[in-house]
Amino acid sequence: MRAVSGISATERAVQGFRALVRPEVWSALVQAGAHREYEPGQRLFSQGDQSGWLLVLVAGRVKVSYAERAGDELLLAVRGPGDLIGEFSGRDDAPRSATIQTLEHCVAYALPQDRFADFLRTHRIYRELDRYLMAKVRQSAAHTWRLAHQPTAARLASLLLEVLASAGPEHPSPARIPMSQAELAVALGLARSSVASTLARWRREGVVETGRAHIVLLDVEAIEREAARV
Repeated sequence: MRAVSGISATERAVQGFRALVRPEVWSALVQAGAHREYEPGQRLFSQGDQSGWLLVLVAGRVKVSYAERAGDELLLAVRGPGDLIGEFSGRDDAPRSATIQTLEHCVAYALPQDRFADFLRTHRIYRELDRYLMAKVRQSAAHTWRLAHQPTAARLASLLLEVLASAGPEHPSPARIPMSQAELAVALGLARSSVASTLARWRREGVVETGRAHIVLLDVEAIEREAARV
């Protein structure tokens, strides 16, 4: 396999809530939860479920999806190490607004919402949580714009870059995108044939390698150029 260009461990900065709090606060938050491990494809939360607890994600990537009653599903976001999962429902006690499913093996720590609320008070990090939630809202707005206005190749490239970025600095294989062509098509609301033809072109150009249920990014800079097209 060719070496991946355009990416290094130092460039993959710590992200999510972890990036907004002091290291000792993040460590204390992890220690406050119960250790959980999840296999690839496992559902963590289902849309419409009652809330009551959240997850502190420390390893692995997950996808956040929304579905209408008719069954049509659309990807809202990809989250990775350093993110909080399920914290929205704890703010208003409403049912889960999305489904969370693992893309790969994940490690997380589960906290009841009331324990998380106590943690926020003890460490006085309400402002950091508000910044984190606002960042998620802004990211969602940008994602919605891409879905509405970008051509197929740019939308696909943007999603692949989002999955790459969510891996975090400790991930051993960040450029291995653990999604099949069918999953990518569903996530973007595209025909599978459109995704397949785009990936076939990139494969011929040496930009990606494709497997049965994954994509490997070989040339990140080329993917970034595709994502910038409108």
